Amino acid sequence: MPKETLQKIKPAKRDKLLSEAARLFAQRGYAATDMAELASRAGVAKGSLYNYFESKQELYLYVCRQGLELSRRAVYGGLDPAWDVYHQLEHIFRRGAAFVRSHPEYLLLYLNVSAAGMEPFAEKLSRQVEKHTADFLKARLAEGVAQGLVRADLNVNQAAFWINGLYIIFMASLVSRHFQIRLREYLEIKGRLNMRAIDEQLTSTIALIHSVLRPAAPAPARRGRR
Repeated sequence: MPKETLQKIKPAKRDKLLSEAARLFAQRGYAATDMAELASRAGVAKGSLYNYFESKQELYLYVCRQGLELSRRAVYGGLDPAWDVYHQLEHIFRRGAAFVRSHPEYLLLYLNVSAAGMEPFAEKLSRQVEKHTADFLKARLAEGVAQGLVRADLNVNQAAFWINGLYIIFMASLVSRHFQIRLREYLEIKGRLNMRAIDEQLTSTIALIHSVLRPAAPAPARRGRR
C-alpha cells in the first residue's frame, strides 16, 4: 500500500505521477524502468517518490492494481444483469476494445506480467485478475445453459477459458506489434488496421462466439411416405 502522503498531494499531481508510472513501466518493463527518469517525467524530485511509496515494487504493484480497477469499471460499467449472455459478452468485448485503445499502457502492464522474471508479480496479481473474470464468465455461461440459450453439452469451464483467451489475444493485437502481425496473418488483413477494420474483426469474433455457444437448430421433421 502507498504511504498516506500520496493522498495528501494535489489530485492533478498524483494523477500525473501514476499515469507516467503506468506508461513508463508499460514501455520499459519493470526491471528497465528508472525511477529517476520517472521522477523527471512526472515533474517531481526522485527522492519524493519514496515519500509516497516504500519501493519501486510497491509503486509497480499499485499502478497495476489501479489499471485493473479502471479496466473493470470501463468494461463492466453499464452492464445490465438482465441482459442475456450474448448481449453481456458483446458489451464486454466492445467496451474492452474501447478502453484498450484509450489506455494501452494498462494492457501492456498485464501482458508484461507474463514475461520471464516476473513470476513474483504474477503471484501477487494474476490470481486476483483471473479469478474475477473466470467466475463471471462461468456463471454467465451456466445461466445461459439453464435458460436454454446456450447448448446443453457445453463444457462451461473450457468455454470460459476459450472466450477469455480470444479476448486477451484480440486486445493484445491493439497494443502489441507482435500480436498485430499475428492478427494480420491469421485473418488476412491487408489494409490499414484502423478503427473500422478493428470494429469489423470485433464483430466477426463476437459472431464466432455466438455460433459456438448457441444450441443447434432442430432438424426439420421428415415427411412420411404417402
